Amino acid sequence: MFRAREGGGGSPSHVLFITQGGMVRSGSPVAGDAEHALSVRATRAGERAALAPPAFDDPAGQLSRAGELEVRVRAMDALLCAGVPFMVAGAYAFFAYTGIFRDTKDLDVMLAEREVPAAFRALERAGFETELIDPRWIGKAYTGDRFIDLIFSSSNGLAVVDGGWFEHARPATILGHSCLIAPVEEIIFTKAFVDERERYDGADVNHLIYACGDEMDWERLLARFGPYWEVLFAHLTLYRFVYPGARSRVPGWIIDELCRRTLEQTLAGDAPLRVCRGNLISRQQYVHDYEKLGLVVGSAASAPEAARGALCRKRQRSAAGRPRLGKGKPGRDGAPGGAEGPRVEVEAARVRKPGS
Repeated sequence: MFRAREGGGGSPSHVLFITQGGMVRSGSPVAGDAEHALSVRATRAGERAALAPPAFDDPAGQLSRAGELEVRVRAMDALLCAGVPFMVAGAYAFFAYTGIFRDTKDLDVMLAEREVPAAFRALERAGFETELIDPRWIGKAYTGDRFIDLIFSSSNGLAVVDGGWFEHARPATILGHSCLIAPVEEIIFTKAFVDERERYDGADVNHLIYACGDEMDWERLLARFGPYWEVLFAHLTLYRFVYPGARSRVPGWIIDELCRRTLEQTLAGDAPLRVCRGNLISRQQYVHDYEKLGLVVGSAASAPEAARGALCRKRQRSAAGRPRLGKGKPGRDGAPGGAEGPRVEVEAARVRKPGS
């Protein structure tokens, strides 16, 4: 097991644990080249160690951060004690997978839509105020100006949290709590559609592939994209440009398959409808195409309706009562915004589940 620790300046130490066992890339042999695989994983663990969270020397900043962390710990306590199934995503999961540290303003909790009412009740008992910001994908829990995001889909309606997320989630220790972090494949799937003028998550996709590509379930990732496989192909092409010395972390068969599909589409010619699917990757960038050019808005699979009624009946605070922060800002269909990054201990046991 590789262990990286950094501390100082009176701030807490930051820890990242990564097991040498790792995961097995889909389609690759379990036996053979084991020694080489261990060497590669150790090298990448060393790369991530160099990116461990920095120490902070500002006392006022430390007090503010301590308050933010206390709120997140209290939220996780509430959800775990209530038995609400959830996964941590956002900055904490990104750090666990890549070792890249970023400041973060909140905690991203992923859960099934049907679990949101139970999560709201648990958080309210712990002193939070709750609000369903957008019934398509996100709720929030507030205490003062600090908040937790409860996310059950992506804002474009494609990345609905379903049983597959939990089946392939990874165990981790976040803020001292044993929990699950969202699977790297689903994180890539959600980030691949974030293409705003003010935020583009392509670099995050590249870093996740570079850190985890040898160990990912590529068949499952391709299935996640479904009819939107061209978005995946675009990101893989960019990844190959950014990391020419690590192209092999994307298996050759998936490049062959996507090239085959592209050639078939090219030979088939244009689609019969004047559709613009830009709304699936940006809430604003393609407004001109719809309002001035008359193109048809691209459709996405709707999020499950099972808990929609219960969520909409949930008591909501008036929108005028508090400015909406971070993700879930009003606007056209689009992707979440806001910087992400952890400031605490993260221990990630990156172990592929048997048979997954």
